Order: sequence, then structure tokens, then C-alpha cells
Amino acid sequence: MKKLTIFFSLIFLSNIFFAEEIIVKPELQKVKVFLRSAEITQSAKVKIEKGLNEIVFTGIANNIDRNSINVSGKGDGVIISVLQRFDYLRPKEQNPEIKILQDSLEIMNKKLAVINNEDEVLKYELDFLMANKSIKNEKTGISIQELQKMSEFFKKKISDIKNQLLENSLVSKTITKKIENLKKQLDELNNQSNKPTNEIVVTISSNKVGNFSIDVSYLLYDAGWNPYYNIYVENIQSSAKLNYVANVWQNSGFDWKNVEIILSTRNPNKNNTKPELIPWYLNFYNPILSRELKSGMYKAVTMDASVQNVVEPQAQTMADYFEVNETQLALEFSPTMKYDIPSDNKPHSISLKDSELKSSYQYYAVPKYDSNAFLVMKLNQWNELNLLPGEANIFFENSFVGKTYLNPQTNKDSMFISLGRDESIIVSRNQLKDFSEDKFLSSNIERTFSYEIKIKNNKKNSINLIVEEQFPISQQEDIIVNLKQTNGALIDNEIGSLKWNVTINSNESISK
Repeated sequence: MKKLTIFFSLIFLSNIFFAEEIIVKPELQKVKVFLRSAEITQSAKVKIEKGLNEIVFTGIANNIDRNSINVSGKGDGVIISVLQRFDYLRPKEQNPEIKILQDSLEIMNKKLAVINNEDEVLKYELDFLMANKSIKNEKTGISIQELQKMSEFFKKKISDIKNQLLENSLVSKTITKKIENLKKQLDELNNQSNKPTNEIVVTISSNKVGNFSIDVSYLLYDAGWNPYYNIYVENIQSSAKLNYVANVWQNSGFDWKNVEIILSTRNPNKNNTKPELIPWYLNFYNPILSRELKSGMYKAVTMDASVQNVVEPQAQTMADYFEVNETQLALEFSPTMKYDIPSDNKPHSISLKDSELKSSYQYYAVPKYDSNAFLVMKLNQWNELNLLPGEANIFFENSFVGKTYLNPQTNKDSMFISLGRDESIIVSRNQLKDFSEDKFLSSNIERTFSYEIKIKNNKKNSINLIVEEQFPISQQEDIIVNLKQTNGALIDNEIGSLKWNVTINSNESISK
């Protein structure tokens, strides 16, 4: 009777301390992609037994923040603990790309083997011909016609063999290069597949058999998105259009297929702690004279902070300071459709929205540096679009013009974007030697420079053009700069600039 009691006690204890392990591969529900990370949400439905149940989630992304793991559930049970661990022994699912590469490698090796076999046969044939190149006929001799036929036969046959060997050599080099690339790619994928799998273990206690739904979310470091823009201008009579695009990348270890993706402008990796100001004390520099024991000389020693009782603020880098105080809106873009983002660490474009920009256009010319005019687009109230800093492609009249960088983190209300040069507007700047001279007055030298700016409009319509010129700014009292004639220019003495706003009709020329 005593042995029987001990036996039942052991069974009871085993039910308490040894949980039922259930292996589950959760389904990917949604992903919220931040600028430098992503929050992944996966879910699964499991059947749990009475007592302790250990739910092992496989197929968890690599390189996650274990502190960010959040588990919630619904059903006949209570979540007791959550643990993140690595498994080195559990068999892994083979990447389908590995099978494709292995098949391709096998095909390439077969092709190379066929070429090598053909080369061996051709070399045997060539050796046979060279070994029987001597021509003999002891009874009648060889006629000229027969000799010519034999010569042509040997010439053609040997030439064909060598040409075929050369062609096989070139094909063999190409196949060998492909085999090397396939092996490199295969080695890279095998190295990734040989890494330990990431698992999340959830322990659930239940008083009865039932179903339990579990949601698991965590922060993945190997993901993010960058904004970039396409700006389209059909002509200078129409408004510009902006296409807001996100380049999304991820290297979680599994592909995101047909998943809801939310793009957020937040960056959880930033320091979100408010900086605290501590007293900043100032004191006079007071060196202390101490005797040098060996030489008997005195030297100055700077007082240590502990001697002065000065508390210095903790050193901060400029990057840390500006990150903490960066005034950037946190927006979330939720596309109405689902997307596929493979785990290849490469950017994949998602179009977020299209906007019409309040724009105006103006021709500018700087004849001191260029003989053409430039068409510049002015964007007004662009900061209302809640943009992020990013590169922009410029398209004008259905042609790619170039790139620019949009920086919304500025206090300017307008942004200027150059759409390119207009070669039908010719601008020249020439020095007028008849009106330029040097005068020597006692100890002073007076130098006069005169320039003429000519503008020719070869377009079919009139244009409005702003011409920019400059004059030197003196930084010495002994040097005096005077403007004698400006022809109605707008003058800015602080930066030394002259501006003319002119309207020029078609095929008209003006001078300034």
C-alpha cells in the first residue's frame, strides 16, 4: 500500500512540473515598420490540455529585442511565463531558393561534364590525324590531285577540331563562372540556414482541455523604410505633382507574404528620455604651485574638479542632443492593400500617396557663371504635407531632369527646385573696356569696371527672367566700393548682389 501511494504521488508531481510541449508555427498577421525597425505580430490557435502547457513558437524572426516581446491570449487558460530562446537541434525548413540553386548547379555541372567529354574526343581525333599525317604509296606514288585532296582534308579537319575546342573553351569558362556564382550564393544561404532558430516559449496553465488563441508581437531590428519622392511637372502652366514612395526592406529570416503593412515615422531606437539640466558652475582658473621633488623647481598644476567641488554636466554628442529634441511628427501610413516583402535586405517600393503641390515657376540667370537661363520651381506651403527628409527624382515634360533632396526640417515656407537649363535663352556678360580704367590719385588707386549683360529670348513666347549679378564687399576701411550705374537693379549691400526682374518678348534682346 505504501508503494502504491508513492507511485500515484510521482504521477501527480510529474503533471505539475512537466508541461506538455506543443510546437506551433504562428501565422504572420501584420507588420508595423518603423524607420529603423519593425514590430511583427504573429498569432496561432492551439488546443491545450489540463495542467501546464508549453507552447513553442517557431518561425520567429532573427535579431529581435527580447525586452519588446508582448504575448496576449484568449481561451481556457492563464499565461504564466514567456521565454525567448535559441534552438540548435530542431530540424529547419529548407529555403526553397536553396533547392532551386542546387538544381541549377547540377545542370551546370552536367553541361560542363559534357563539354569536357567532347574535348577529350576531339583531342583523341586530333592526335590520330597528326599520327597519320605521312602519305605513302610504294607502288604507284601519289598524284598531285590526290595530294591536294588529302591536304585539303587534313586542313579542314584539323581546323574544325581546333575551332570546336576553342568554342568549347569559351563556353566552359562561362559555365565555370556561373558555377562559382551559384556556389557562393548557395554557401551564403546555407550559412543563414545553419544559424540557430529563434523561439518564443509561452507557458499556459489550464484547469481543463480547451482552445487558446495567442498573439505574439516583438521588435525586429533588421527592418525599416526610407522615404523618397517623385516630382512631376507637365509644363509651367500646371501644378507639380508629388508621389510619396517608401522603400521598405527587411531581413527577418522569412518572407512577408500578403501581409498588412503599416508604415510609421517613429523610431523606437531613439532615446526617448527627456534630458535633465544640472547646475553648471563656473570658477576662476587658479593654478596651484607644487614643488618638484627631484629638480626643486615649481610647476603649475590645474585644480582637479574634486578640489574645486565643480559638478560638470555629462558629456553629450550633438547627435544625441538633436535626436532627443527633434521636432518630427509621428505619422502612420496604412495601405488599403496587402503586400509581399521578401527577406532579402533589399529595398522594395510602396507608393503611399499622391499630392498636388502649390507651385510657381521662374527663370533665373547668373551670367557671371553660365550663359543659359535656368527654370526654377518654387513650392509653397509644402510643409503642410508632413514629409520626411529624403531624395526626390524630378521629371519635367515627361523627361528625367535630375535629383534633389527634400528637407522638411527647416523653418522656410518655400522650397526652390531647379528644373534644368533652357538653352533657348542666351545670356552673355562682357567687360566694357572703354568704360573700365585705372586712376592713380596721390597714394590712392581708383579702378573702374564696367560690364554689359545681354539677354536674347529665342522662345516662341515671352518670359519673365531674374538676372543675378554681384559686386565685391570691402572688409578693409582703406578699400571703398561704389556702384556708379545699376540700371534699376535691386541692390543687397549685405551680400553684394544685384537683381533685375525683366520681361522679354519672343525673339527680343535686351541689355543691362
